[in-house]
Amino acid sequence: MQMNKWITVVCTVLAVSSFGQGTVGDDVTRFEFSGAPEGAAWVNGYIDSFFTNRINIENTIFPREYLAISDAWLNGAEWGEHSIQLQHRQVLSEQGMAEDGYVLTQQHGASSHDHGWPFPHWIQVPYENGFRGTTAGWHFYDEPLGWEICYQPSRDYAPEHFGKAATKTWETDGLKSKGLFEKKHAWKLKVSGKQPTLTSPEGVELDAFNCPFIQIRWNADGDMPALRPVMEWKCEGDSDWSTDRRMAFSPDTIEPYSSDTGMFHSILALDQHPGWKGKITRIRFRFQGLEKRRTLLVRSIFSHWDTRHLVNNAIFIKSAYEYVRWTGDTSFLKEQMPRLRTAMRYMMEEGNGRALNYIRCEWHGHDGRPGYTVNADGTKTFHVGHGKGGNYWDLLPLGWDDMYTTTHYYASLLAMADLEEVVGGDSKALREHAADVKKTANKKFFDKQAGRFVGCIDADGIAHDYGFTFVNLEAIHYGIANAENAKRVMEWIDGQRVVEGDTSTGADIYNYRLAPRATTKRNVEWYSFAWTGPETLPFGGQVQDGGAVLGFSFYDIMSRIKTLGADNAWKRLMAIREWDEEVTAYGGYRKYYGDGKGGTTLQGGGTAGGVGIDHEFTESSMLTAAVPFGFMGLRPDGQVLNIEPNLPKACPEMTVRNLKYQSIPMDVSVSTDRVKINVKATPTSTLTLRFNGKTLKIDTKGAYEL
Repeated sequence: MQMNKWITVVCTVLAVSSFGQGTVGDDVTRFEFSGAPEGAAWVNGYIDSFFTNRINIENTIFPREYLAISDAWLNGAEWGEHSIQLQHRQVLSEQGMAEDGYVLTQQHGASSHDHGWPFPHWIQVPYENGFRGTTAGWHFYDEPLGWEICYQPSRDYAPEHFGKAATKTWETDGLKSKGLFEKKHAWKLKVSGKQPTLTSPEGVELDAFNCPFIQIRWNADGDMPALRPVMEWKCEGDSDWSTDRRMAFSPDTIEPYSSDTGMFHSILALDQHPGWKGKITRIRFRFQGLEKRRTLLVRSIFSHWDTRHLVNNAIFIKSAYEYVRWTGDTSFLKEQMPRLRTAMRYMMEEGNGRALNYIRCEWHGHDGRPGYTVNADGTKTFHVGHGKGGNYWDLLPLGWDDMYTTTHYYASLLAMADLEEVVGGDSKALREHAADVKKTANKKFFDKQAGRFVGCIDADGIAHDYGFTFVNLEAIHYGIANAENAKRVMEWIDGQRVVEGDTSTGADIYNYRLAPRATTKRNVEWYSFAWTGPETLPFGGQVQDGGAVLGFSFYDIMSRIKTLGADNAWKRLMAIREWDEEVTAYGGYRKYYGDGKGGTTLQGGGTAGGVGIDHEFTESSMLTAAVPFGFMGLRPDGQVLNIEPNLPKACPEMTVRNLKYQSIPMDVSVSTDRVKINVKATPTSTLTLRFNGKTLKIDTKGAYEL
């Protein structure tokens, strides 16, 4: 279908980014492994390679915790002109948040919801007749700017919705067209009457359900705050306009990413209006208060779905926690605590966390239902507007009663409890609520027959389970899985038992060697409506259907340490090392997979594929954090550096040199019964370390032992 072509263009755009500014110095953090020096050399090289080759993800929220886990403890790692820790501080301090407490996605400005994921956009409607009668958009420019709607083949498919042609279709009243204004990439109009009005083309209909938002990107000279613009509409059967079908919008909020054009992004939440229903036959914008001879610029007008991600709030809290617990930056914490509490309350209330003890996302279209039904003859019946993605795994309709987001909600509750204790706040209620969430999640989302957690339960009460290893491993790592369920999960992922109906079982779960498959059961029917042809790719040819992501082996290693033991986890880490060294010797990731050696294609940098390693997969840096976090058991909580080692027999002692903790570089050597610390600078405040029931206070540089 045409849609496959459009979605490919979108994926290409998402992948384009400049490489970052990571550099490492002579005093960078380094590991030494007793009995396994080659393993330590590989870990050190891995850290350097992925840090210095990382693309600049800027202030996007979805990888923020992954990068904080990777970086917060690194010494001698610079990003541009300052330390990587300062980079995280700056990005977290600048994190966008809506007035109601929702944490913005900040991926980039696209022709979609400014606060959410950049696709799908209005033209991605997989009907035989395309978007017509369902959604619509008009883009008044001849050249795309930045991350605006993908220009080709969208313009070829609907030329009357783009550029000069689009300006000819709208009716003007009290406005005189001055044509396209190339400097601003917008339609320029001069006010000539008392009530300047733009009315949509006759015959272009909208489906209210699939147009929950209308966005207009615009500006005008003169006194903008004095304007009182409104949008009005006619429903099927309406002969005239009415104030009952009207919504005001504000020109005083420039949304993120608009600085390149200076345009105001006004987002009208029409699904909240009782009069926005059924078939919409016309819309019009009335720019009340815009006097004669003033200039109006309109860049675009388009409908869009609710592409927000509720999990963003948990990511923000956990990212701040990772930063604070390693840096001890209490001034940052005190400054950000009001925002962190607001973000927490938002998940409790908007996500129903407090009421249900799990997350139910009731946003428009986030119902967990599939975007289409595959019929017996192979045709598809589409359910456009349903099954919106809710997280990193953007093609999958993980929503409604959502185990994935519930896991991260649980983890953010515990992180918030630790942060409250740092500032002297109340953590008791947070911990009690977290315990209730854990109990509920294990009862509601764990499939006893399959022995694993489902991804979500949709609004029809149907559970969706495709062997989501990422859902299950993160549930173990963050501790929401109880001990019994965690054990059963790892028996399945480790290949010790087979789940009936799975496509991949046993050793095949690690077919790609770098990580377990993201899913173990073939999925050709449960996707967003924008991903229309999953059956055209083989199982394992798409990251979200049997593919694998290198960075998420962090969760695998950590879960193995917790459930199967350090020796098992070490064996898995060394298997990844063996794969990585083979790939490197062959000529690198791009060559290895490009030549077909890897058994699938490599996603990233503008290509789709079955494994994710480089380019936008910045989480690859996270893998080696399993060494200090897991094997060495270094677990700061914001006040105390707890040391709880889980060392494999192959490596009875591990040392990390130049570990950065509370701004102080230190060498830490860990064995089963002893910890040695060399503090290389005088701390600005007392450092507290705890190991094997003993507590050590450090006020000055020097060598210590526990």
